[in-house]
Amino acid sequence: MKMIIAIVQEKYTDALIDKFLDEDIYVTRLSSTGGFFKSGNTTLLLGCEERELDRIYAIFKELTEPEDIHIKEGDFKVSGATIFVVDLEDSKRI
Repeated sequence: MKMIIAIVQEKYTDALIDKFLDEDIYVTRLSSTGGFFKSGNTTLLLGCEERELDRIYAIFKELTEPEDIHIKEGDFKVSGATIFVVDLEDSKRI
């Protein structure tokens, strides 16, 4: 079993959650901020089996995209989502 922790730009959050729910993928939403630009972010938590990872990655790729930011300090590429996958020893829904 895997735990996905995804930090997502706020503008993509609703579409991602709707798509995950349509695909019967459980997701928990946590509001968060941070990063260099202190922009609005959301942290999504998803529990899944390893065989579901490719489908979940595909949803992230479909609905998010990196963008170029141009400010006086320079030009930067900001990801639409940063995804961490962690092995879980156990998971229970109570």
